[in-house]
Amino acid sequence: MKNMMKKNYVAKSLLALVAAGAIASCKPSLQENIPSNGEVNFSRYIAVGNSLSAGYADGGLYLEGQQNSFPEILAKQFKAVGGGDFNSPFFTEAQANGSGYAQLSGFTATGSPVTATITNSLAYVAPGKFAKYEGTFNNYGVPEMKVAYLESRGYAASNPFFARILGSADANSSYMDLVGKQEFTFFSFWEGQNDILGFAYSGGSQPLTPVTQFQALYNRAVNTLVGIDATKPRQGVLGTVGDVLAIPYFNVVTLKALQAAVAAAAPAAGPKATLYVRTGSNTTVAADSTFKFTLPLSSSGLVGKPDAAGRPYGLHPQNPIASNWVLDPAEQALITTRTNEYNAIIKQIASQKKLALVDIDDLLSQYYTPKMVNGAAVSTAFITGNLFSLDGIHLTPFGNAITANAFIKAINQQYKASVPIANVAHYRGVKFPGANPAF
Repeated sequence: MKNMMKKNYVAKSLLALVAAGAIASCKPSLQENIPSNGEVNFSRYIAVGNSLSAGYADGGLYLEGQQNSFPEILAKQFKAVGGGDFNSPFFTEAQANGSGYAQLSGFTATGSPVTATITNSLAYVAPGKFAKYEGTFNNYGVPEMKVAYLESRGYAASNPFFARILGSADANSSYMDLVGKQEFTFFSFWEGQNDILGFAYSGGSQPLTPVTQFQALYNRAVNTLVGIDATKPRQGVLGTVGDVLAIPYFNVVTLKALQAAVAAAAPAAGPKATLYVRTGSNTTVAADSTFKFTLPLSSSGLVGKPDAAGRPYGLHPQNPIASNWVLDPAEQALITTRTNEYNAIIKQIASQKKLALVDIDDLLSQYYTPKMVNGAAVSTAFITGNLFSLDGIHLTPFGNAITANAFIKAINQQYKASVPIANVAHYRGVKFPGANPAF
């Protein structure tokens, strides 16, 4: 009996040891979770880029968007690994609504969103002119900035967002003149999106930046950021150009949605009315599902409106939907080709300069179908997806947090760092009327 008890005791002890070993093997290494700067000096980080870096959202630049830009989120995480103070050129509380922006006010009976434009507490001191920002800052994100404009002197005269951050002595400076004068140890550079987007949201009427020009300007900009000391180049992270054809701005207003709206307003037209569009080659054709329409067309009130001759807009071949509202298949193909060409340049430069790289298409493609994040379904869908703000182009605070984490992962991989990722649950998605500003 004693021997049997002894055997059982030994067996149980062995099982306990095996279980303990199994638990220990599953337990994460404490060392892996210790924040580390790796090979990077994060003490003076600057963000270089366009509206995506500035925190532009909902069709405008305003204080809450600035406070939740992806560089602001990055800088907070850098604090854990030696990052220094990070300042953005925030609007004051009295001017918190900046340029004005769209706010979701409700939905129509058919479920279409209704927005209102916020026009109080703006930062304008004159038409097209903002109050100057006074003070130092690290976030050089400027809405409307393109690679094509990086070296343009006098650009501030046509871009009030840029003019706002320029001192009087720099009034005629180019963007890269301003950035090049700064002292910093690490940078993020996410540029090129507007070089595609300008063409896309104008329906192909704005020019695309030529590839050779893009390459020359982008390369010189990165050389400025890396610095002239070849023995100790500055480190940084580049972001590629995302597929603009995949964002809500070009996927909410579909041919099917327009036909449904026409049928609701004029039942006699039937559920599949023919819509005529003017293409980029200046020909009128009947649209099919391969055409993409811009988001503002849905609220323009134009479709079906008769001209002086009584021909309903878009429903008569002699009164077609203008090309500025439409991307035809040829224009879409050009966008895809040019995006790929720009990205090949960005990836080559990142490799040559040994910089971290974020592939924005890889990031967004994870959310083409809904994905659960912190208990909420997240996708690239308009409004319900929570990634994109009400303009269908720029990100929500939640979308910025996801983007910041993609940048952190690229930085950690390239520079053997362990920057902690941001808790995306701390950032809101689309703000619904009367609801808590979260999901």
